[in-house]
Amino acid sequence: MNKQVLIINITRMGDLIQMVPLLSRLEEEWPGVAIDLIVDKEFAHVASLIPGIRQVLMFDFQLLMDESRVRARDVVALYQDLAHWVQPLLQVGYDRVVNLTFNRRSAFLVKYFGCSDERGMTTALDGSFVVKNPWMKYFVDFHVYRPLNRFNIVDLFALGGSGTGSFHPLRLDVPQDMQEWARTYVRQAGTADEWIAIQVGASDPMKAWRPEYFGQMMARLSQQRPVGFVLIGTKKEEADVQEAIRCYRQAGGLGIICEAVGQTTVPQLVALLEHCQLMVTNDTGPMHMAVGVNTPVLNVSVGHVNFWETGPFGPGHWVVQPDIICGPCGFDKVCPHHACKDQIIPQEVAELCLHLLDARPFPSFSSKVRVYEGGVNEDQLGTFIIRAGTEEPRVAWYAEYWRQYWYESFTCFPTRVPFPPTVPPDFHECEQVWRRLSPQLDQLCIHADTVLDMCRQRPIPVDLLKARQHQLRVDTLTMQQVVRPSLAFGPLAMAFFRDTFSLEAATLSGMAEENVRAYHAFRTRGAENYTRLEEMCSQNTRRALYARAIG
Repeated sequence: MNKQVLIINITRMGDLIQMVPLLSRLEEEWPGVAIDLIVDKEFAHVASLIPGIRQVLMFDFQLLMDESRVRARDVVALYQDLAHWVQPLLQVGYDRVVNLTFNRRSAFLVKYFGCSDERGMTTALDGSFVVKNPWMKYFVDFHVYRPLNRFNIVDLFALGGSGTGSFHPLRLDVPQDMQEWARTYVRQAGTADEWIAIQVGASDPMKAWRPEYFGQMMARLSQQRPVGFVLIGTKKEEADVQEAIRCYRQAGGLGIICEAVGQTTVPQLVALLEHCQLMVTNDTGPMHMAVGVNTPVLNVSVGHVNFWETGPFGPGHWVVQPDIICGPCGFDKVCPHHACKDQIIPQEVAELCLHLLDARPFPSFSSKVRVYEGGVNEDQLGTFIIRAGTEEPRVAWYAEYWRQYWYESFTCFPTRVPFPPTVPPDFHECEQVWRRLSPQLDQLCIHADTVLDMCRQRPIPVDLLKARQHQLRVDTLTMQQVVRPSLAFGPLAMAFFRDTFSLEAATLSGMAEENVRAYHAFRTRGAENYTRLEEMCSQNTRRALYARAIG
């Protein structure tokens, strides 16, 4: 009998599209696998365009959340409704349940299935939340060291929900009748040699380039090439779209404007994007739709958006990012200036568009931006290659170092991506941090072992146990102050803290055992990591001495 997998993905349209390669990876892992998908009813139209799904199962999770917030109904009664809805699915006997949504509703739902192979957020026997699978744990925590992350969410979904394998692009099915509809729709606006989709708005104004800059970019592009523009977005973005059009006309725009803002269904929107030769956009759900229908994307990445996480996935897509010390900013930040948006020059974006349309050589850019081209690396993961601008050397070095470290740690396979033969840019600082950190970790392991011994005693020495636990917490916080600022050891600390919070045991001694394993794993990883950095430094020194000798 073929394997059966259930995927839970209930909060964002973009997440649904970004999980598509996971489906291909599951088929690669288990040929003939049957995949069911649970979604919020709001995203049913998107789910219908995703290939490789046996059945799409819809529930009004948004209503459940809204009614629980306003206490319109008792929370227990609401979850009883959900349990009643899911009851028939319990008979399927899924071999794996993959939760790509990290909230309470999805976690309870995962545990309700009682599957032995759970991936993502679920609950322990006592109802506390745990995250299963190392890639899913990484997904929860990588925002703490965002500048060091080099894994796209698409790859994290595929690696966490399945495992390593071939590169698979995003892809969506476009019904033939919708393709014909799109041709007719744009023809009503006029005739153009090429159509370019433009999304001026975004779900969060923080991550939207200024409307006037979109208008100026469009005007410059239309003056160089007979193009038409398909403006898309939701009704609430209408004001920004009209401002972009006003600025476009003011700047002497010559192309045709086809307004489709708030006028399309999801299948119609996907068909319009497929009809276009290029899309210029902020980080949005439709951006991933365009990628899914093989329309090249130019993503203007501003605000708190980090394109390494959610940028357009795979070859043929491009990103322009401001080079600013405060960007990408944190999700909890309220920016008083939005200066990052002003560093991206509309005329330069237009010149890059011309290059992507095969009309011009690769343009030059100001020193205030970085330009990246999407690709696939030797590990069959999505990546971005810098084509203009510079990255801070220390951050760039550690970003690639940690990408390789986590890949090898989680997959147990050696990476195939060559690492630059350079020393850690701050090895002297690494030595100083490790000299302080190493004895602290030794002492923490001793404390954790002592707590475990006390938990196993009968009767348990409650007062002594409380005192020892308190000391363990204090010493752990002291250690955190040492390690967190370090790019060489900080990411290991984040993984450690996730392990100490994801305790699945139901007994006191069981949780203490898991805690001990987390402390000892951190100590082992820290020592191995320092040795690795030290060896890289030694190898580089030997190479330098050899080069000097033969020179």
